[in-house]
Amino acid sequence: MLFVAEIGGSMQVDAPFVVDAAELKEKRDGGKYIQLSISDKTGRGTCKVWGTPVQTVEQMEALCHAIRPGEVYRIQGYAKVYNGTCEVNVNDGIANLRAPIPPDGFDPSLFVYAPVDCEAVRQGLARVVAKIEDPGIYSLVSAVIDTTAGFLEAPAAKFHHHAYIGGLAEHTLETAEIALSLANTVSRAEMDLDVLLAGALLHDIGKASCFRRQGFSFVALPEYTLVGHTAIGAAVLLRHSAGVDPSRFAHILHIVMSHHGPHGEIQPRTPEAWAVHFADNASAFLREVLDDASDLAPGEGRQGARCGQSVYRF
Repeated sequence: MLFVAEIGGSMQVDAPFVVDAAELKEKRDGGKYIQLSISDKTGRGTCKVWGTPVQTVEQMEALCHAIRPGEVYRIQGYAKVYNGTCEVNVNDGIANLRAPIPPDGFDPSLFVYAPVDCEAVRQGLARVVAKIEDPGIYSLVSAVIDTTAGFLEAPAAKFHHHAYIGGLAEHTLETAEIALSLANTVSRAEMDLDVLLAGALLHDIGKASCFRRQGFSFVALPEYTLVGHTAIGAAVLLRHSAGVDPSRFAHILHIVMSHHGPHGEIQPRTPEAWAVHFADNASAFLREVLDDASDLAPGEGRQGARCGQSVYRF
């Protein structure tokens, strides 16, 4: 069996993979192709389904809508490197995408991509939460994390960073630890550490409600783009605000709403909010760079598909 991590340029591919997402794209000539995100236990990859000349736009659209994310499909095509990224191109093999492989046709353990030690992350989160001294803020953070379904299993994104089972909790722990390190490193910072930690631990809590487990993967719900995880997260916090000083709760809410920094609708206005924004970016961007560079040989470089920057391995 061929695994995602083994796919390289200029090789034939004919193996089963989980299809995590299917998106219809437009060709330069006005036609359509399907871009798939595929995975197995070794990682994630990209597949472009071009089809054959006899396939019409309507047929490509119908096929894309019929593909069931989270299911295992036979991917048959040719791998090549394009813009520094290895991707599988499917032409005649398009017929294999009409139906997934029956569950009794493969070993399920080969198709779960979960590089996170979920128990270690859970314990790490508990240690960070325990650093919060204010009883009201501690209760707020504990209640939100404990009652948010899927928080420990959901991914943090659809593709770019921590996009795997357990990724949301891992990214949350990294963000909290980086933010605390920033506050403890900058001279005379005098930040409200309880508020800082609460904001960092809850900044992406809304994402847990934006994904649904489906087959071997998680799929993004319409809320992911129609509402946005910051608004959903704010609504969750408001349901648990009793017992928290109103001024400090407003500060925590500000951190959650402004953690996207200059790219968000709400801009950070406090040192704590900026610290969480920088920590969030550091965790996300470094994960992207690490993943983009993970399969490079010494002396190799390329344009990273996730981070959007050139990456290199010495």
